[in-house]
Amino acid sequence: MSRIKRVLTVTVGAAACVALAQAPANAVGSWHIADASNGRGTGGFNSGDNNKFRIADTKKDGYSMVLRIKLPGRSEITSCDDRNGANNGFEYCRISNIPRNTEVQFKACAKDFSGGLPGWIDCSYWIKDYTR
Repeated sequence: MSRIKRVLTVTVGAAACVALAQAPANAVGSWHIADASNGRGTGGFNSGDNNKFRIADTKKDGYSMVLRIKLPGRSEITSCDDRNGANNGFEYCRISNIPRNTEVQFKACAKDFSGGLPGWIDCSYWIKDYTR
């Protein structure tokens, strides 16, 4: 009986070590994702990582990507932009002084900042989350 107990303890302990080793060291909270239409880009919000936002342009089409952010009590929409070309990673932004348990809404949109092409296009739906 004690041999079975020791084998089970070692097996459970080894499985826990493998599960912990597979998690990234910098994984704090989780990303809530907003994908723009037509594969143009993706954005996200991580309330568990000090209110971090991110946006990435994933399509070479002359547009930049913008994460549009609505916060309660603010009439203007805040943004996090990726204007440095497609397929080169995320741009990260933090917005300070957002109280805990505050609703945050965001969506990813393509935008032409040169003015030659139409405004906001291929936007995702508004995604709702809360700060922690």
